Amino acid sequence: MTYPEKAPASVQGWFAAEGSADPAAGLRAVLAPDVVFDFGGRRTQGIDNVVMIVGLMMPAGWLGDVEWSLLPAVGDDRVTVRGVGSGGAPLPSPGGPMGAIDFTFTLGADGLITEIAPQPHHPEPDDLVQPLRPGDIAPDFALPDVDGAEVSLRQEGVRATVVVFTCNHCPFSLGWHNRVQQAAGDYAARGVRFLHINPNDPAVNPKDGVEHSRKRVADGEFPGPYLVDEDQAVARRWGARHTPEVFVLDELGTVVYHGAPDADVGDESLNAGWLRGALDHVLAGTVPDPADTDPVGCSIKWTR
Repeated sequence: MTYPEKAPASVQGWFAAEGSADPAAGLRAVLAPDVVFDFGGRRTQGIDNVVMIVGLMMPAGWLGDVEWSLLPAVGDDRVTVRGVGSGGAPLPSPGGPMGAIDFTFTLGADGLITEIAPQPHHPEPDDLVQPLRPGDIAPDFALPDVDGAEVSLRQEGVRATVVVFTCNHCPFSLGWHNRVQQAAGDYAARGVRFLHINPNDPAVNPKDGVEHSRKRVADGEFPGPYLVDEDQAVARRWGARHTPEVFVLDELGTVVYHGAPDADVGDESLNAGWLRGALDHVLAGTVPDPADTDPVGCSIKWTR
């Protein structure tokens, strides 16, 4: 097993405990007393309970030969580490083989771990296409919003459309959320329409169920429709793989930008600059630069 380089000492200690002679003692050394283990919408709190649940869910050697890497920072107190199988081999799990697994650790002021949130990445569906790229015509769709009202991609009088694949739990989606919503408000008067789509299977993470989505809408978190891609057909046809993943379309439905909202989820000063730049260009009739960036986020939780 390779440990994530440059990870905080407590995170390194968490992984080291898994292969030690006394895993429970190793975990206790790096966990805060009121630590929370958040998995599949279930929160287990308290060091004794978390040590027990980790022992049950993750017995010694359960992941076999795993290579770990550090993902881009979400904040000063949050670290996400991704594990993949050596040589591309799948990782075992009770829910079926995983392509990868992420662990997001929240750290307290003393450096101890206050929350652990695992997120499995299950294999992609066979009919998932490559992501739409600039110049592609976006496939049309009609999806229900959180209240069941059907919303179509095309709408008369719209100068540009932003489609954001997102969800309710991914730290990257939540980290960029306010910046994207601010952009939606700033560009609404210029004929720009924002559509947010949740493609995740709530059986994988219950936080992505429609009730949670409906509450976020009721709380005013979305200035436009929040749509439910229940059978994941739109995500598959558009080639979306991440939350968040942004597509900007011109008035004819041609993709002019694909990728992340900006270069760093941890830097609020970037202000969704790539997204805003793409909108400025499409409204001016010019070509965005950059027009295609790498989406950074959690994997879409495909139906198993």
